[in-house]
Amino acid sequence: MNFDLTNPRVILAKEIREKLRNVEFDGPELMAMAVGGSVSRGQADAFSDLELLCFWDVFPDVDTRLKLVEAIGAEVIFPVDDDQNEDNLLLNDIQVDIMHNTVDYYDNMISDAWEFHLADYQTLAFLDTIAYAYPLFGEDILNVWKEKTEVYPRELAINVIFDNLVKLHNGNIELYIQRDNPTEFYAQMVVIQRKLFNILSAINKTYAGGYKWMYPELLSMEIAPVNIASRFKQMFAINKFEAVEDLYALVFESLYLVKHNFPEIDFNVEETFDKFMIKRLPL
Repeated sequence: MNFDLTNPRVILAKEIREKLRNVEFDGPELMAMAVGGSVSRGQADAFSDLELLCFWDVFPDVDTRLKLVEAIGAEVIFPVDDDQNEDNLLLNDIQVDIMHNTVDYYDNMISDAWEFHLADYQTLAFLDTIAYAYPLFGEDILNVWKEKTEVYPRELAINVIFDNLVKLHNGNIELYIQRDNPTEFYAQMVVIQRKLFNILSAINKTYAGGYKWMYPELLSMEIAPVNIASRFKQMFAINKFEAVEDLYALVFESLYLVKHNFPEIDFNVEETFDKFMIKRLPL
């Protein structure tokens, strides 16, 4: 991880930590806080915000969250909402997005992932976030979670792969070429690319918590179809029929990689690919 301690967002995060050190909230206790998002990944650009993860003993009410905003001297962009766990703020001309939840909530989420190998997007996103998170305080809590994320359970990978395999379909993508509907054509392409990304992430034992980081993740994968990142991108620039042909090729190549690396998954590459290729035929 190329975490940049000189990034103005990191400096701001540390300033926020110092402002909160001696703040006493009425009821909820802020037990840990970390930097997440593109900043923690070392991939922040000029448009990146600062994502702060706040972990409480009980979920904070609106008054508690507003007290936090006041303590750090930030301006609220959108009204603080009881039904949301994210507050969008502006501080020193930097957007600061603060995510709130309880330590117990994430303890249970991680326990379920390790015990039952749940493959839902929310769990994977959190595991991915924690893997890259930069602790500001409460390291004892965060380090326990980080230690677990270092070992990707094979059973979890199998569930992620299986969940995406059963939903893998061509979406009649060629039909939208015939109908001259590029919007729906590229929408279907994105759906298929994302499923392939999820499958390949599981093969490579990465959590794939968000598609914003898809291309850096693809470039770092040791097990993947050749030049997959550039091939994904080219599909949006080349002739649509050529794009579809390479998309189909990538599906087959990815299915082969699943079979080679996870032989215990009960499926046949050719049969699964034939099912993927089922299309609506014209009368």
